Amino acid sequence: MQINQMTMTSYELDLFAQVVWRLRTGGAGDDVRQQVLGDVTLLLRSDFGASYLWDSGLSRSTRCAAVNIDAQMLREYDKRIHVNDILTPALRSKRQAICVDDVISRRSLEQSELYAEFLKPCWMHHGVNIFFFNQGRDVGDLRIWRSVDQPAFGIRELSLLNALTPYFQKALAAEMPPKGALSPRERAVVEHVAAGRSDKEIARIMSIGFTTVRTHLKNAMIKTNSGNRTELAMRMGAH
Repeated sequence: MQINQMTMTSYELDLFAQVVWRLRTGGAGDDVRQQVLGDVTLLLRSDFGASYLWDSGLSRSTRCAAVNIDAQMLREYDKRIHVNDILTPALRSKRQAICVDDVISRRSLEQSELYAEFLKPCWMHHGVNIFFFNQGRDVGDLRIWRSVDQPAFGIRELSLLNALTPYFQKALAAEMPPKGALSPRERAVVEHVAAGRSDKEIARIMSIGFTTVRTHLKNAMIKTNSGNRTELAMRMGAH
C-alpha cells in the first residue's frame, strides 16, 4: 500500500525509512521491537505504544515492550487485568491494522474492566492495533494509543501500519538465537567495546540510541556472566 506523502512531513518520511531499515537489519524479536517502537509511536503521532510477543504455550501475549506507559500498570495488566481483556482477542482475530472503535463500541469499551483498571488510568483513549502473522503463526503486535484530548486514528495511521506490515512480519518471524547466545546486535556492540570504543561512539556508528547500546551491553553481560566491560570483551574474544 502506498503512503500519501501529503499526509507526512519530511521528518516523518525519514522516520518511516528509518523504521523500515531497522526492521530489515535490526535482528529478531525483542531486539527489533525495542529499536523501532518509539519511532513507530512518533510516526503515528501517538502518545503511547506497546508491543507483545505471542506465547503459544500460555495462549496469550507476553514480553511487553512499551513507550510512555507506567511500568507498574503494565505489571498489573500482565498479572491480572489481562484476564478481563475483552479487546485484545477481538483485535487479534482481524489480522490487520484496525482501529479499536471499529471492533467495539465506545460505550462498551468504557464500561469494561479493561478500560476502568488499565486504559483510563494510563490515559489511553483512542487505539489502533495490528497483529502480525507469518505463515499463520502469530509473531507479535503493535498496540498504539492516543490520549482523550487527541483525535481518533484514521486512514493515515492504518495505511502506515499496513505499509510496515511485511517488514514487521519478516523481522518478528526471524529465528531467535539459542538461549544464552548473544543476538547479532549484542555481538556487534561487544565487538565495538573490545575495540575500545565508548558507548556514545558505538551508538553513532551503529545508528542506535545510547540507551539501546547500554541495554545490549547489559544483556550481553548477563548472558556471558561477565562482571564488567573488560571481562565481557575478554570472554567474547575467546569465542
